[in-house]
Amino acid sequence: MKRKKFFIAFIIILALLVSYVMNLKATFANLTEKKPEPEFDNPGQRILVIVPHPDDESLGMAGVIQRAVSQNIPIKVVIVTNGDSYKKAAAVYTGHVNPTPADFYKLGIQRQSESIAAMSELGLPKSDVIFLGFADGSTRFLWSDFWDNARPRVSGGTQAAYSPYKNVYKPGIAYTGSNLENSIQEIIKSFNPTDIYYPLADDIHPDHWAVSNFVRYAITAMNLNVRQHMFLVHHPQWPVPWLLEPSKPLLPPVDMADSNTKWQIFKLRSSEIQKKELAIRKYKTQIAVMEPFLMGFIRENELFGTKPVLIIPNVEALPDFKQQGLPYTLIKIPAGGILNQEIYRSADLTELAAFCYKGNELYVGMQSLAPISKKVIYHLEMRLFYKGSIKRIDIGLVGGKLYEYKKAKNSIYNIPISNPIFNKNIVWIKMNIPNTQNLNYIFMGADSIYKNRLIDKIPWNMYKLEKK
Repeated sequence: MKRKKFFIAFIIILALLVSYVMNLKATFANLTEKKPEPEFDNPGQRILVIVPHPDDESLGMAGVIQRAVSQNIPIKVVIVTNGDSYKKAAAVYTGHVNPTPADFYKLGIQRQSESIAAMSELGLPKSDVIFLGFADGSTRFLWSDFWDNARPRVSGGTQAAYSPYKNVYKPGIAYTGSNLENSIQEIIKSFNPTDIYYPLADDIHPDHWAVSNFVRYAITAMNLNVRQHMFLVHHPQWPVPWLLEPSKPLLPPVDMADSNTKWQIFKLRSSEIQKKELAIRKYKTQIAVMEPFLMGFIRENELFGTKPVLIIPNVEALPDFKQQGLPYTLIKIPAGGILNQEIYRSADLTELAAFCYKGNELYVGMQSLAPISKKVIYHLEMRLFYKGSIKRIDIGLVGGKLYEYKKAKNSIYNIPISNPIFNKNIVWIKMNIPNTQNLNYIFMGADSIYKNRLIDKIPWNMYKLEKK
């Protein structure tokens, strides 16, 4: 009888483990020894760090910050949100199972103080830490839907549409995308960095990939010649193990081999590794709810990526859209989705392709694991960087039909768009891009929505049309 109970308990635990891990293949692959990446040891001459939440600055680059401080290199750390909408952390910190807006505000104040304490541990004074005070969990909505000042986004935690914090860059600032973008550009212009450290667009946390978009948008809009160092925090089954392993390397996830990311590692000295652990332990509200995960970033190196601009080819003839596979693929992403991937395979995006025909006809193709479904909403979004102006295009495939959205003052609306071209699990969208002779870059990403929930995304990347 005892054996039977033990066996049942073992099966239950195993099932829970599998459901939690979601992808055992990726977990085991990430545990195996992988080829080391190229190293760099020059953190920069004037360093600007821009992160979504308090603690990301230590997880991603505590070693870089220490090295800069020790070499008297000017460095500023910008923290976009106070991390105040994290319900689990707010509940543990305040002792309230259902935190109130006041509880979320208290969490935001506490997380600010934790970042200041952590940076002090690394030798960076409070004066070099800038809090923007934007709403935690809202930055992706600012990027896509709440850009203009007439329509601020209400925080899901504090229930505020204007920053309630006093010790931030602009107290009372409205939660809009243009306000966040302007703040980032103002700080960049004032500090004049040589190197900018910021999140990787492949990060599955919406605040991380949205902040990545805002920063890369600023770098492109300002035509900056800076070194870019992108860091990863949230990715399925990474880093492994979720344990304190300071003598082991932090290496890229195996499933990002085709993600258009060039990796480098920054080796840490033993004293820097020790200080990094001390700094991370200052984030008490986070240690209380996810200590093993945080400890997984204390390794012998820090990991950074860059994203080269991809070239969209000009073609002389249209391909056969009914052929198997996706021609002119530019981006491949891991199968499995970023949230609840078991819900709907038709929402599980795997590839993005694009080509230009006749100079201004842009074709963009997306592929999913299962046939394109009318039950899933697919979004394709673009920012067009022209000489002297920036425009945007927002398209939705809803119920099998294409719709254009006017989401900001600079939206290009009523551009010629053809009916979508379907081929099982592939959909092609054709649009006429105006004034391509003055178009420098196309910043583009896509996502899938099922039952009002974000299921998957194709990370934003910078593209350029091939010149004939």
